[in-house]
Amino acid sequence: RAAFNEGADTGKTMGKTWLKTFEVIPRLVCRGLQFLFALIACGFYGNRVQADDKADNGFSPEWILAITVAGAAAVSSVLFVLATPLSAIPFIGSRVKLFKTYRAFAWDLFLFIMWIVVFGIFAGIFLKRSSEDKYKGASTTAMKTAVWVDLVNAILWLISGVYGCIKTFLGDKVDHLSDKAGKKLFEKKKPAPAKDGYAESV
Repeated sequence: RAAFNEGADTGKTMGKTWLKTFEVIPRLVCRGLQFLFALIACGFYGNRVQADDKADNGFSPEWILAITVAGAAAVSSVLFVLATPLSAIPFIGSRVKLFKTYRAFAWDLFLFIMWIVVFGIFAGIFLKRSSEDKYKGASTTAMKTAVWVDLVNAILWLISGVYGCIKTFLGDKVDHLSDKAGKKLFEKKKPAPAKDGYAESV
């Protein structure tokens, strides 16, 4: 019986650890998408900066702003992934504590605002512009695609920012729900009490 109880406790601990792991997986996916779409934006706007440089036309501030925001987003997403708490990894997490990236939600929300600014600038320039009407040498068709990439970036950083805010201020409740779910999955079920008036079968 003691061995069984010990095994049940181990099972509960592992269950809660795996639940925390599944909590981290969507965050990693979100960070990966943030990195991917930031690189796509860097490609669009970096190409324009490079073209202006080759043509010796100087640098337009809107391109510089966009590539700065995209670069900051790409670097931030990589750093957040590298600093992801190892406490969510089974068997290692109990021994290792790292910086909890969700507490940096203010930076996520700042990048969300910056992406909205970039989206607003380029949406105003390109969305109503004819495809044949270039802007400072930039293909309007390509830039219309870049505008929607900006919006996707904004949404991704909003998601991670809101999650981080909720996790920071309601983290105890979230952990309590995870523990409760782990107990339901792995805790030993108590046998139902025998009914009065009935002899126990032999």
